[in-house]
Amino acid sequence: MPADQRNFAYSDYLSDDAVHYCVKADANWIALGDSGGATCTNGIAYGRDTTRRHKRSATYQDATTFRTVKEPVFTPTAFAALVVGTSTLSVHVPGETATVSYTLVKLDPEKRPRTVIGRTDPDHA
Repeated sequence: MPADQRNFAYSDYLSDDAVHYCVKADANWIALGDSGGATCTNGIAYGRDTTRRHKRSATYQDATTFRTVKEPVFTPTAFAALVVGTSTLSVHVPGETATVSYTLVKLDPEKRPRTVIGRTDPDHA
């Protein structure tokens, strides 16, 4: 029997400031309409998430085992359409023959560092 493994691909990620990035994510998640995923054609690499900068994401949880799955949400429109407690995700759990339904428990908005513009004092003549 073949091993149960997640497959990954790159999707186009539209940031809140309208820049397109290529983001690596679960191929099944990219294919779902809830994710807002589309094939990445000419975006730049997003890089890794940090505490100061991270992609918008959705966290789903299994009510029985309390396991969670966190996935990026690729467009602001898809992010706005998700509803905590109502939106669900079918997850294939290794060792199980059927998928397990996870419910959306948390939405994390995109975070970007702000540019600080220094004070400019006028010249006195």
